[in-house]
Amino acid sequence: MSAKEHTFTLGIEEEFAIIDPETRELRSHIQEILEGGKVVLKEQIKPEMHQSVVELGTEICDSIEHARTHVIDLRSKLAELAGKAGLKIASVGTHPFSHWRDQLITQGERYHEIVKDMQQLARANLIFYRIFTRFRSTRRFGWAKPPG
Repeated sequence: MSAKEHTFTLGIEEEFAIIDPETRELRSHIQEILEGGKVVLKEQIKPEMHQSVVELGTEICDSIEHARTHVIDLRSKLAELAGKAGLKIASVGTHPFSHWRDQLITQGERYHEIVKDMQQLARANLIFYRIFTRFRSTRRFGWAKPPG
């Protein structure tokens, strides 16, 4: 396969905090954002374990420029959805004063199992704005067998 035939694709996922615009406290209002979000953003918007967190994910992109354009569009639409619900979004590492004990857990088997297995560690893991980038290649690599 020549270098011209070799294609990489990528996708980006981001997490954002849902914030009260007056108090700047976290708000467990994912449902208000998802109501309009599922229509506008379809499968590109998802709840996270804490109801004060929302996840966005790009479609499969064929270039950095395509990914950048898509991320900007997703962020703009999310900010608009939050605004319609009287909320704001924030990209922060963690919240400076909202306590994890006050945050509601999203309903669902997956989150129930995580909390059941990890208990307080899962509930207290209130970290936002994790960015995940996934790369894929159309090229197959032949790996040597490990020694032994």
